[in-house]
Parts: sequence; structure tokens; C-alpha cells
Amino acid sequence: MFITHAERKLKAYLHSRSQHDYPITSLEDSVQYKKVEPYTGDSLLVAGVDGGIAMLKLANGHQVVLARAAAVGPGFVEREFEADIAKVESASMPWAYLVIVESLVGIKAIERHSVDVLLMDGSLYAKTVRLVHNLILAREFQNLYYIPELAVALHLLAKLIDTAQRRGTKLIFVSKDHSFKLLKEHVIFEKLSARQRDPIYQRGLQWYSVLWIRRFRKELLEIYKQLRGHDYESSRLLAMLITPSITDSELLGQLLPPGSYTVPMLVGGCDAYMNYKGLTTVDKLVKAAEDRLEDSLIFRLKEQYSQDVVGMIREALEVIPKIYFLYVKFGGDDTPLLVEIPAEGTKMFDGAAVKAFYPPARVGDIVGLLATQYRDPIHYNAWLWYAHAVASFRASHLSEYAVYLKSMAGGVGMGRRLKLAWGV
Repeated sequence: MFITHAERKLKAYLHSRSQHDYPITSLEDSVQYKKVEPYTGDSLLVAGVDGGIAMLKLANGHQVVLARAAAVGPGFVEREFEADIAKVESASMPWAYLVIVESLVGIKAIERHSVDVLLMDGSLYAKTVRLVHNLILAREFQNLYYIPELAVALHLLAKLIDTAQRRGTKLIFVSKDHSFKLLKEHVIFEKLSARQRDPIYQRGLQWYSVLWIRRFRKELLEIYKQLRGHDYESSRLLAMLITPSITDSELLGQLLPPGSYTVPMLVGGCDAYMNYKGLTTVDKLVKAAEDRLEDSLIFRLKEQYSQDVVGMIREALEVIPKIYFLYVKFGGDDTPLLVEIPAEGTKMFDGAAVKAFYPPARVGDIVGLLATQYRDPIHYNAWLWYAHAVASFRASHLSEYAVYLKSMAGGVGMGRRLKLAWGV
């Protein structure tokens, strides 16, 4: 049954993709890249951080959230573990706890072991924007309920960045699995704006991603329909822009040679929704989050919260920096790795929407250092793979935790299902 169904679906999928003639190769001259040079600097103390999340359901429908993370380096392992009860089911709450434990253990590695380089698993931009979105846009009460926890996650992420900068630690975020379209959209809008002058193209160059806004999505579709009859090249570029399945990863898989990395992009507060709604300053973002916090406290039947949640949000937004955003490809068949480096002396939310290639960024040594830790497409980074092996949940771990939790749960009891959500 597996072979029959999977083969049929996969053939149909591959056939449908082959029918689309997306002009990926026409973007070749727009994707700037450099060769990876061997690292020749001083010997550095490097550590990697990764985490895992698991969920255990109670008999009354609530869930126990288990989050753990590890920082591993030469001669040391630091661990962090958080457990909480989720009374309301929310996709963002467990993920926020993952950010919390990874940030806490990263701070431990910096403060206790004075590491020179700290490698964090995942995307800094994605973590930051998702947390901010949940703080300012949450309409469903499931996410509104957990505004304080989301604020703590953002605050600790900012504290990690601040601690690294004060201690002189180079913080590097590495993502193997990613689905950004940031670079793709930028180079396509560059080509389109060179062919035609249209205000939406300029917004596309500044923001990520205008397709999230329904008005702009409809506007781009209308332009596509108009161009399809007389400007074949522009219409093909628009088709590739609108198609969500074509990501930076697929684009660079064809255009980025092995042993090279893209010229960094400087990425700031370029989120389309925040810019479209005018939420481009810390004060406006804090005010929007304050309104959501008020709603959260209503659901929690509280008049106030023991911590200064609004103060934590403001402090975090003042600290989060802009990011040097680049892709690096070590092996021929590899998915390009996304590498993000905080840009010191900058602020992400300072009112300026930034998304542009930034050749002056000095990232060659960092890319060379990552190259020394590369083994193969699976073991894409020695320290992050080690941290992943230490921190991830496995079925045997979760079953053992379930036995203890069952004895602790008392009259509530445990449900029959164990859920491995992340880190497997």
C-alpha cells in the first residue's frame, strides 16, 4: 500500500513541477556569492546549542510541556530543563519554551565557559518575528492566553544577544531546515523594478513579504494577468515570485556553487505586516503588545501580572539587532545552510525597513570556521549535531518521563498519547 500510494503521489508531484517553466537561471546574475576560504585565524573555543520539546497529555485534556536544551563544547555540557502545564492548547506556547531553554543554556555557556563562538540552532529572524507577531497580532485566545510566556521568551532571546555582545562572544545562528523566500523575492523585485516602475515593486524591495498582505497579493496577480500577453519574461518572474513552493533553498540549490556563500543581506524590521500597519517603532510595538497583555490577563482572571511584562517587551525590542543574513553551501548535493549573525551596534526595530545586500559585512572568517566543522549533509556542523544528540527527545526518554509524571499527576491521571513535537 505504501509503495502504490507514495509512488503515484510522488510521480504526480514531480510531473506537475516539470510543467512549470520557472526562470530560475535568469536570476543567476543577481545572486552574488563568494568562495569559502579556509579559516586561518586563532584557535577559538566553540560551543553549540540545541533543544527539544515534548508534550504529554493529561486525562483532563491539559498538557505537560517539557522543554530541554543543551550547550556542548570542548570539555563541558550545560543543560536546561523547563516543565509547565498548558491549560489551553496553543502551537506557540511550547515553541516559546524552546526559545526560553535554548537562550538560558546559551547564557550559561557564555558566562561559565567564556566561549569565543556560540552556535545556535535555528533562525534568529524567524524566532524574533514569530514572537513579536504573537505579541501584537494574537487574536485567538489560545495565543492571547500565553502573552506573558511569549514576552519572557523574547526577553531571554534579547538577553542572550546582549550577554554575547558584552562578553565578546560571537553569536551565530545556523539553520539547516528553512523555508525563507527573502533572497528570492529581493532579486526578483530588483529585476522587475528595472523593467517597470511600479510602487509595489519598491515596497517589495523594502519589505518581507508583501504577499502576506491580501491587497498586495491581489495587486500582483492583476499585474501578472496584464503582463502575460505582452511581457513574457516579466510574467514568468511574477509567477515565480507568487509561487510559494519556490524558496531560497530551491533557488540557491541550482544557482549557488559548492564551496561558496552568498553576499550577506542586512535585514532589519522589514516585516510587511508591521510596516503596513505602521508598527515600525518600539513605542508602537509596545503599545500593541500592552493591549494584547490586557486581553491575556482577562482570560487568566488576573488584574495584573507579578512581572513587569511590558517592561520586558520594551527592553527586548530595544536590544534585538539587525542581522547579517547569508546562505552557504559546502557540498555539491547539500541544501544551503542559512547563517545569521547579529549586526553589532544596530537595532532591528528603529523605524527603518531594511532588506538589502551588504557586501562590507565581514563574514569570511565565520564561514571558514563553519567549514572546518562540516562533515557531510547530515552532520552539517559537528557541535550543533552533538548538541542535538544530547538535547533531543527520544521515545524511550519520553516514556520514562511519563512514568514519573503519572505518579505525580495524582487524581488527574495521564492520557494515553505521547506527542513528540520537536527535537526528534
